Amino acid sequence: MKQKKDSLYFYVSVIFSLGVLAYSAWLILSSVLSYNEGQTESFYYSLILGLIGIALSISSLLTMRRRIQIIKTQSLKTLTTEICEKCNFKRVREFKAGDYINKKTEPCPQCKADLAISMIYKESPKE
Repeated sequence: MKQKKDSLYFYVSVIFSLGVLAYSAWLILSSVLSYNEGQTESFYYSLILGLIGIALSISSLLTMRRRIQIIKTQSLKTLTTEICEKCNFKRVREFKAGDYINKKTEPCPQCKADLAISMIYKESPKE
């Protein structure tokens, strides 16, 4: 349910930003037309509002793009691989704070020798 709500918010935000961008472009076009008719006061107001709208909508779209990239990188899990040097038993688990390569963790469930961390990595993205 939360995923659906988040994606709805994302689409509404993109549509709103694109709407502001289109309206701002229309304001700039109408300001040029009013300048041709000799209405300089209307020209300056429309031009300034159009430029501000374009700047805000582009800023909003770029911020959304950065957020999407951050969310994609956070959705990947960091995994730790532990290996027993004596019997080659291997276990993969989620990363815990304080993990580092060659750290002795706990006894091996098969031979009771110490397990050592051999790899720490992010899982590959699912496409």
